[in-house]
Amino acid sequence: MRKTERNWSLLLLITFLSVSGFAEEVKHQLIVKVSGAKPYTGQAYLSLFSSQENYLKNPLVKKSKPIDNLGQATFVIDHLDSGTYAVSVVHDEDNNGKLNRGIMGIPTELVGFSNNAKGTFGPPAFKETSFKISEKKTIEIVFGKAKE
Repeated sequence: MRKTERNWSLLLLITFLSVSGFAEEVKHQLIVKVSGAKPYTGQAYLSLFSSQENYLKNPLVKKSKPIDNLGQATFVIDHLDSGTYAVSVVHDEDNNGKLNRGIMGIPTELVGFSNNAKGTFGPPAFKETSFKISEKKTIEIVFGKAKE
């Protein structure tokens, strides 16, 4: 093999190895099934958070779906990296685009969190709602149901 052919072979090998390294970056799918809402009322608004620092402030993903005839909504989020995440969901029953609150700031519409976590005086902490993704994952959130 001549020197030029070896150089091309080496260049092709390096190119192949670097491209195949990118192919190993696997993305995951998260399916979130929400239930417990009044059938055919309003929208479910989902927020996905990727760290304690952005939890309940700056969602990585925001989606909405109408509540179906069974009081449910299903969300599919594709292309997630392996890591730790948390989900919050609001049932905007009156379709006004916001979470209604009472005089003391307590939500008057249903809310839910991953792991079906509940807060005592306010929303649950990130550590109570967080979960790991390293493959396709399905979670269920039931409005109004605390983790057992």
